Amino acid sequence: MSDERQDDEMLGRALSRAIETQVVRETAYESSRLATRRPRRHASFAALAGAVAALGAVFGLALLATRIASGPVAGSPAPAVAPTPSPSASVTNGPPAIGVDHDVMYVARVGLPPVSFHIEMPVAFTVTREQRIAARITGLRALRADAVPPGIRNFLWNNTFQGGVNVTINGDLATVDLILLDRSWSVGEEGAEAGILQQLVYTATEEPGIRAVLFTRDGGQQMRIGQFVFSQPLTRENVFGYARVSPQLIGEDFVQACSPGPCPSVPIRLRSSYAVDSVAPGVTRFTIQVDSGQPSHFTIEPTALDDVKTPWGGKYVLRLDVSGADANPGLTIVDRTPLRAVRTTVDSGQTTYQLALDDLRPWRVSTLRDPYRIQLDMGGYTSSISGSIAVYTPIPGAPPLPRFTVTGFTSAPEETVRWRLRDASQNVIASGVAPVGTHTGHQWAAFEFALPGAAPATGDQWLEVYWQSAGDPVEQGLVRLRLKVG
Repeated sequence: MSDERQDDEMLGRALSRAIETQVVRETAYESSRLATRRPRRHASFAALAGAVAALGAVFGLALLATRIASGPVAGSPAPAVAPTPSPSASVTNGPPAIGVDHDVMYVARVGLPPVSFHIEMPVAFTVTREQRIAARITGLRALRADAVPPGIRNFLWNNTFQGGVNVTINGDLATVDLILLDRSWSVGEEGAEAGILQQLVYTATEEPGIRAVLFTRDGGQQMRIGQFVFSQPLTRENVFGYARVSPQLIGEDFVQACSPGPCPSVPIRLRSSYAVDSVAPGVTRFTIQVDSGQPSHFTIEPTALDDVKTPWGGKYVLRLDVSGADANPGLTIVDRTPLRAVRTTVDSGQTTYQLALDDLRPWRVSTLRDPYRIQLDMGGYTSSISGSIAVYTPIPGAPPLPRFTVTGFTSAPEETVRWRLRDASQNVIASGVAPVGTHTGHQWAAFEFALPGAAPATGDQWLEVYWQSAGDPVEQGLVRLRLKVG
């Protein structure tokens, strides 16, 4: 065995011992780092003593501890906590830019892309990019199941991988070899196969400059996770579960509110806000509110971002250009998956918003009134989103109820969406048509309707939402959600 491999394995064992010896209290989701970024809280000396002793022979004073955070970042804007017509959280200058937090690994959510979780990295022994990737992967193996909030899963805990990582880098591709000793991954739990795959790929590609990863096992052999075989390098977009997004420039004109006649000549003043996971599970919302005047046009364009040269960035940036001036230009580090940061600049009466993102997941754009605003939603449950329909509620796996409300957005050119409810035998037990708000061009519009369920439910049901053009029997944009009993 090479010295480099021995060093990697020693580091892995030390990381594992350090994490496993910590007594980590489970934190409610609303208070966790997954809900909002907060400053570090250090464990007591007594709690860390065992880890220091275990690491002392190998790494001296290098210390590793999983962080469960508490308390807000000084000067950081508070995110909007609920979808309101007038967002209250504005992007402000805040503290000087310190860059996003790359000392993270990713943990799974069934039906959604994974989310980041902070881990303290032993600085002295993660000097190279290869060492840092190995340390993040080893952190996944060591993060106990009870150290993450409810609804979050670490599928690598107590699984096949017990330590030993070798990493090589060629350009933006990392090849990661895990020592599995020819054992198969355990994927019996719901969502485990997709979850392990997502956790590994997202965690390995967190290193700036790395966009794709190829996993192998036991010295370069092909690795399998359940039915999935690592036959080629993978990016985050290969595994996040959504239909791929084709990057495109979106330009839209505002509907003039002052017709007939021009609008009053007043300064166009803007302000922005963001909300992560509060609108609907897995949904990130960015809102630009028009406080005075009215912009005539806005554009949106996604591009890849060089996160080596851009310390505040992610793998992509979604750029929004709007006529008007935001009152609070500057940079805000967010670090809440998938939104890493928001950079706001104003030049010659035009504002540019740059949303640094972990990945290029589907997004939906709406312009709304009372007050006038541009609303950008990203993500959601992967099974709840098609190319033209996104269902926010109910969520997949919710129980069938005698009556419940269906909400979401659509870009369908028609003014209605259609729905069906099927029983466990796939018989249609209810159906109907619901109105959709007005929209133009590439935009989406909201829908909301009450749906009568079959009561009492004798088994699982399936909700289907879709749309049809007039005179065309073809169903389009179908979203099919399973409503589960028990």
